[in-house]
Amino acid sequence: MIQNIKCNVKKAIVIIFFGVIMLAICFFFAVCNFRQYVDVPLFNNDVMYYLIKSLMAFSFVFLGFGIANIVKFVVFYRDKLIEFKEDHFVDRSSYTCGGKIQYAEIEEVYVKGEFLCIRLNDADQFLNNQNWLKRLLMRANKKMGYEYITISDQFLDTDLYEIKKILKENISR
Repeated sequence: MIQNIKCNVKKAIVIIFFGVIMLAICFFFAVCNFRQYVDVPLFNNDVMYYLIKSLMAFSFVFLGFGIANIVKFVVFYRDKLIEFKEDHFVDRSSYTCGGKIQYAEIEEVYVKGEFLCIRLNDADQFLNNQNWLKRLLMRANKKMGYEYITISDQFLDTDLYEIKKILKENISR
């Protein structure tokens, strides 16, 4: 049994559009001398001016990275953001996705808020197999009260409860 959860392309395009607008704003504040365009007394202070420029440069890189990942999801994985196979499933729904996860490794699946949370039997071993950035972001998920592996329906064309149902069926086999 192979099932695929597809990407909601319309939603992704809207997010990409607004992300590009935010990138343009960050680029303007990071690269341009915005003092000549905006007459605000706060910008006359050199410390504040360079602090804002640094913050916008960081935001530009952060947003650019995020938008590039969304474009990657839409272009490369549009028809298979989540792919269910006989003994495992592959999650490509976000940057902090779980990747390939065996059904035998899953302890519990539940929906909390806007996320499908997947609790693993040996979460520490799973974390050790991730790169440093994914590990950092997954630990942040855990600190916010979720599991290391969470799936958001932000770009999915299927409801989280339907995905939970499919996962539970596959786990029980």
